[in-house]
Amino acid sequence: MKDYKKLIDDTLFFIAQKGWAINESSFYDSLAIFLSENLEMAYVLIDRISNQEGNVETITFVDSGKVKTNVSYPLLNTPCENVVGKNLCVYASNVQQLFPKDDMLAPMKAESYIGIPLWSSEGDAIGLIALLDTKPITNASEIETILQIVAVRVAHEIERNSYEQALISKNKELERQNKELEQFTYIASHDLQEPLRTLTSINQLLQEEFKGRLDERAETYLKFINQSAQRMQLLVKGLLDYSKIGKLGDFSEIDCNEVLKEVLSDISLSIQESNAKIVIEELPILKGYKTELRQLFQNLIVNATKFVEKGTTPEVFVSAKSLGQEWLFSIKDNGIGIEEKDREKIFVIFKRLHNRSKFEGTGIGLSNCKKIVELHNGNIWVDSVLGEGSIFHFTIAKT
Repeated sequence: MKDYKKLIDDTLFFIAQKGWAINESSFYDSLAIFLSENLEMAYVLIDRISNQEGNVETITFVDSGKVKTNVSYPLLNTPCENVVGKNLCVYASNVQQLFPKDDMLAPMKAESYIGIPLWSSEGDAIGLIALLDTKPITNASEIETILQIVAVRVAHEIERNSYEQALISKNKELERQNKELEQFTYIASHDLQEPLRTLTSINQLLQEEFKGRLDERAETYLKFINQSAQRMQLLVKGLLDYSKIGKLGDFSEIDCNEVLKEVLSDISLSIQESNAKIVIEELPILKGYKTELRQLFQNLIVNATKFVEKGTTPEVFVSAKSLGQEWLFSIKDNGIGIEEKDREKIFVIFKRLHNRSKFEGTGIGLSNCKKIVELHNGNIWVDSVLGEGSIFHFTIAKT
């Protein structure tokens, strides 16, 4: 074995620099080869505790400087059993005689063994590093020092990999649940449309066929049925729109000025009826989903013209400015305003702040806005003074 002081320096260099530069899939292999060559040990195993109780599995298994296929093996009756979750162990010679029931030792012609346990940052046993050779160990103290140096780094890497895998698994599960929820929403909404159309049609037939022959109470009942069916149709349409966000088109370059022109054309009748004054500053060209952005602007502008006190002429001001890696959009109105306690609630689906008799709506519009903004890696919020108006802000990432 090379000079002890130089070996420590080389080990620290590997851990501090080279070890970090190697990608994680080969880090363990490279470290095991480094230990095998520099400590002159025939076998190096870096193991983690398996999901199968009482077993460990190799992360890397090096035999005479070459990486072998990883294996899983039981700890019972092996020298590793005395290491995992316990202490560093050295069997300088006669390891086969000491552990006659260990089936791996004979094929390896193992004569000596040294192993060190690996611990998580919370003090839990997570694995071990084991070194074996075909001749007795004569420099155990030096090997122990090197193993103590690398064990901390290896334990950190195993723990980090475990956290990453858990995060990946959690994200995949969330993606699966979101897809199932969106699919359910779409199917439920789509399947609800036909019976609603049937209910509305039958109600209209009854009103036409028995017109003038029903008493006031019956007429009222039919009117309620018709109004409820229409509200349900709006809710179903809102759910369908919500489930389709992000699936309606390609991500492309969009001129927000052109999008606003289209929006104002679509709601021109509503603007004329309310006599609303809408001012739009120069808006940016950005990358995004055109259909969704059009829906976003339309929802916010329609709300700005709708939620005003009776007799008030709606005034809406749309602007945008560059803010680092984002575009910050603002839509200001002179409406009824929103209480501070409700400023988060308004973005929750089906949450309404006002009675339908005063302001029509489904309670879906702003939740759609939130989903669209998040689709573009942005945030949406509102500043408001009750009785004076609101400013809805949202950001859209530039890239």
